Amino acid sequence: MPAIAASTFHQACLVVMVPLLQDVFDLTLSMIGVVVGTGLMATAISLPAWGRIEAYIGALGALKIILSFAVLSVSAIAISFMLVSYAIISPLLGLAVLITARIAYSISVPALLPLTQAILARNSQNSSKLLAPIGRLSSMTGLGRLAGNAAVAPLLLLGGVAPLIAPIPVYVVCLFFAFKQSSPATTKCKKSNEYKNRITLPKTALLIGFALQLCLGATYVLLGPLIKDSMQLNSTQATTVASYCLTAAVLSGLVAQLGLLPIVRKHASIVQITSAISFTAGLSLLCIAHTLSFIAMSAAIIGASAALLTATNSVYLLKRLPASLKAKGSTTLSCSQFAGLATGSLLGGFGGETSLTLTFSFATIIALVFCVGGSGFVISHKPVARPLRPSDI
Repeated sequence: MPAIAASTFHQACLVVMVPLLQDVFDLTLSMIGVVVGTGLMATAISLPAWGRIEAYIGALGALKIILSFAVLSVSAIAISFMLVSYAIISPLLGLAVLITARIAYSISVPALLPLTQAILARNSQNSSKLLAPIGRLSSMTGLGRLAGNAAVAPLLLLGGVAPLIAPIPVYVVCLFFAFKQSSPATTKCKKSNEYKNRITLPKTALLIGFALQLCLGATYVLLGPLIKDSMQLNSTQATTVASYCLTAAVLSGLVAQLGLLPIVRKHASIVQITSAISFTAGLSLLCIAHTLSFIAMSAAIIGASAALLTATNSVYLLKRLPASLKAKGSTTLSCSQFAGLATGSLLGGFGGETSLTLTFSFATIIALVFCVGGSGFVISHKPVARPLRPSDI
């Protein structure tokens, strides 16, 4: 769990440090976009492979590889930043190291959360109590993001590279304990008849995850421009206000995951459909939002609803799969989510140049059709147990 928080801490630091990265590596915003987009696509492509890797070498072995990649890639990013800032190497060479390290990070570290969710689901004795632990696990991403946003400014007083170095000790400690770990709870799952039965992944859960992240990606990109146009602010002021609204969204998500999920864990279906409806409502409010309070309220609704829908959707998928397929299912779900996030970022970028209102309206329609419609399908179609076969006895 600390490694998951360290991952989003690192991501948040990079986002806040974009102006500094531009100065050090002599980058334009479009080049920054290429680096970010390349990382997202690398993550979406590589995540399903981690489910197969976990099936062959076990969860603990996969976590060791991921944490090793985390230490090496984050260290390489920090070293390249430091060498370029002190003019020891050229910005072009430093940029090459940065992109290589970023791709290495993107194909490995994002698999931490889905693999850990799969381990948690596999070791759970009661699937009805899985929602609250999944919510707590997912809340680590929000805590890391909040810590990253808050820690950049004081860490920069120690030096420009300090925020990039900060998560490395966490990864090192987690890697140390991973190598000392020998618990059978995280050992390799044996292949069984479950693979021969060719159980398919719930496509509805994958579609909900994709659509949810698509809408969130578009919202993240367009929130700043919406605030700028609605309140007639300059770019710096709009960025500051947007960061406050996004912080409100993260905080509302944490409250929902840590405070609400433990209370309503026995009513996952109701939580899923309700959160899907409120998520769609939050997006629709942005179509008519013209004041800061209205925009902040919409962001908070979206943040809380997205956190609840993500947790319930993950639990739905994991409960439908046998133990040996939980890692594959969790990583495939994360793959669809990252693909949706990348698609939503592109939608926000191109659609925002045409019309903010039309783009938010389009995102609202997508959420209504796929998130609300998919959640309705989930709660109206109960899984039918497969009849016993002679080989099962």
